[in-house]
Amino acid sequence: MDFLPGKTLGCSLLLTIAFFSFFSAADPLAEKLVVDRSCFDLQWRRHKPFDYYHPETRENTATYRGGLLYLVESRHFDDDVRNLVKGSTSVLPGDILFVLNSIPNHPAALDSYSRYEYELKHSEIFRKKQAKQDLTYQADCFFLRANQVFPNNAETLLVWAIHQFRNNRFNAAQQILERAVAIAPTYVEAHYNLGLVYAELNNVEAAQKHATIAYDAGYPLMGLKNKIAKLKKQ
Repeated sequence: MDFLPGKTLGCSLLLTIAFFSFFSAADPLAEKLVVDRSCFDLQWRRHKPFDYYHPETRENTATYRGGLLYLVESRHFDDDVRNLVKGSTSVLPGDILFVLNSIPNHPAALDSYSRYEYELKHSEIFRKKQAKQDLTYQADCFFLRANQVFPNNAETLLVWAIHQFRNNRFNAAQQILERAVAIAPTYVEAHYNLGLVYAELNNVEAAQKHATIAYDAGYPLMGLKNKIAKLKKQ
């Protein structure tokens, strides 16, 4: 699948607009995406949520030498956790949940939880390897929570759209990415991935529009270009 996260997820993952948030309680998309909002009841590990993109999350403090982000990642989000091999301090998805209950919009943790949910649902081999074989919280809930706590972030929306794409919910991915490019019109990764979504929806004209923006900005991946060429031959 060529629908890829942008720079926010780091090299290890290469390969609202309402009063308070993008998706208000009355937003039909929010209602469609999330049935169980039990993750909203989880307590913040440090009495408040920290914003992944805010400098305070990386600043040295008397309590968090090296910054909270470094502390949380070094103890709870090593490569094994990122890649769903095994937990660090507890069985999966415990360490991912720890990260999200400290930094709810941590993009790689959101993506890891999305992949964990997907594998648990679709891979019998993966499911049998897990100590816990049922899912307590839906991934959609954590994406909605991240966007409500720290709204107006196009990179959060990009990772959320990747989650929707992963689960073949292309219309939801399209709506989320349209909002991302409305917030950040020059966000090349969002345009590229929106083009891929439109290609999946067989909307060649819209796919070409966002492909042009991405490639004019020097985007290197050719997957979207190839998909459009294939659609034009049909």
